[in-house]
Amino acid sequence: MTFTQHDGTERWDRNAEQWHRNYGENDPSRRHLLDPIIMEVLGDVSGKRILDAGCGDGYLSRKLARLGAVLTGVEFSPAMLAYALEEHSRDNFPVTYYHGDITSMPFLTGGSFDVVVTNNVIQDVADYQAVFREFNRVLKAGGIYLHIENHPCYITPVFGWVRDGSGNKLYRKVDRYFERGPFLTPWGPKSGMEPSVYWHRTLGDIMNYLISTGFRIMRVIEPEPTESAREACPSLVDNNRVPDFLVLVCRRE
Repeated sequence: MTFTQHDGTERWDRNAEQWHRNYGENDPSRRHLLDPIIMEVLGDVSGKRILDAGCGDGYLSRKLARLGAVLTGVEFSPAMLAYALEEHSRDNFPVTYYHGDITSMPFLTGGSFDVVVTNNVIQDVADYQAVFREFNRVLKAGGIYLHIENHPCYITPVFGWVRDGSGNKLYRKVDRYFERGPFLTPWGPKSGMEPSVYWHRTLGDIMNYLISTGFRIMRVIEPEPTESAREACPSLVDNNRVPDFLVLVCRRE
C-alpha cells in the first residue's frame, strides 16, 4: 500500500489527543533521554531565535521559551496545533505558532533563526530533502540544526524484538534496510494510538543530503541512558542494547 503525506497527517490528527495526554512532555524517553541532550547541545538559549519545526503539541517550544528563547513553532496537523495553542493560552511565553508544511515556509524570513530543531519529525515527512533545503534557507550562517529522529538503522520496514518462549528479549531484528519509503509502524499496545506512517531512508541518505545542502555535521549522538535515567524510567534499559534515536548536530556553513 502506498501512503501519502496526507495519510500521515490524518493519522496524527486522530492520534493527537492520546499523544498530548501520554507523550510530549509526559514521554519518559523525551524527559529522561532526549531533552537532556537538547539542553546540553543548545546550552544557554536566552535570546536565541529557535524554530521548532514539526512542533506537535508545542511541549518543546514551551520548555525552551521558559528558558528565555524566542520560539516559532510550525505544525502541519491541525489537531496537534490546537493543543499547542490551547497550552499557549495559559502562559505568556514568547512562542509564535503557524499551521504549515515544513517543506515550504514562505511565511518565515530567510536567515532569521539561530537554531532549528526537529524532535522526531523527519520520519513523518515524505520529502525530507525539501525540508533540509528550507532549513538551510531560514537559518543564519553558522546557525545550528539539531536533527533528532528514530534511528534509521534500527527502525526499518521490518523490525522488532525477537523473544524466547518465556517472552524475554533475545535480540533486535532489522530487515529491508534499503527499502526506502513509507510503511506503518505501531505504537505500544497500551498507547491507544493507531499506527503512524513512517518514511524510511538510510543513515547515508540523511547525512549525505545534509552535507550536500550546506550543513556541516558536528556531532553524531546515539543516546544511551545514564544510570539515573534508567532508575527514573526502567523501560529505557533497552536503549542500552540498541539505540532508539539518532541525533545529528549540524552547522549551516
